[in-house]
Amino acid sequence: MLKKTLLLSLLFLLISVVKSYASPYSVNQCFHHISAQSFKAARVWGIRAVNNHPQSFFAHLCLGIADERLGLYNPALYDFKHAIPLANDKNRLGIVYNWIGTTFTSVGNEKDALMYDFRSLNLARELNNTSGESSDIDSIALIYLNEFNYKKALHYYEKSLALSRTKKGKAIVYGNIGTVYSDMNNYTKAIKYQTKALNLNESAGYYYGAAAVYLSLGDNYIFVKNYPTAKRYILKGISMEKKIGNKKWIGMGFAYLGRLYRNKGDNKKALLYFGKAYDMFKISGDIPYMQDCLSMINKIKNKK
Repeated sequence: MLKKTLLLSLLFLLISVVKSYASPYSVNQCFHHISAQSFKAARVWGIRAVNNHPQSFFAHLCLGIADERLGLYNPALYDFKHAIPLANDKNRLGIVYNWIGTTFTSVGNEKDALMYDFRSLNLARELNNTSGESSDIDSIALIYLNEFNYKKALHYYEKSLALSRTKKGKAIVYGNIGTVYSDMNNYTKAIKYQTKALNLNESAGYYYGAAAVYLSLGDNYIFVKNYPTAKRYILKGISMEKKIGNKKWIGMGFAYLGRLYRNKGDNKKALLYFGKAYDMFKISGDIPYMQDCLSMINKIKNKK
């Protein structure tokens, strides 16, 4: 249950693009807060930008990114799809396709995710955009991971890693490779790769990425029964995610705590945290994770 994902975005690529094109103040402020990883403030400015500049591609795109980073996936898809007809070049179109693919993956719609990721990948290759190509390949790998096709997932992640040129980009791919090994029950390798990811994220100052990796590392430490370290990492991750405001990842942290206490035999605390996780997933609209939490809650209650 509760598959762990560390999604690669075009955030680092996008910021440099925006500097050239985004002129309205509200749009610039939205992207400024995206760059600062202040996604709640970015969303406020994004709403203002869309209201003030409804024909601005970057207004809709920035609001979509803020919504996606906050785990508000249905609003994000609405924002991104409104950006498509406003994109007047292939670079912009590739960017929004990548974000749509990423968002569809987050809600478990692999079919549409793959379609948009390949659209973005084809444009990146046509434009000889190495960073974009790396991002799209990573997104495609995640879809295969969610389908339990670990061989293909690792193949695409390795291709993505070879194309990555930044600490942030490499960190995201290392984290995702760690996720593959975790799903394969090879927790030693998972911890190895996710520790690499954490170090690079912190070195690059990528708070959003570091927060997610803290949670994933904590979950992997549960499986090797190192509960004190697991709890420390998970609590750190939850604290960071609360500052970001990402409801899905706060929910993941609560679910990992539920798993930790269930493994320790503390069913009362396990039920508490699985319940909190369910509430967070309900807000983010993540139905598969809501169902996983309900399943765990019922299993624990039936054993009483």
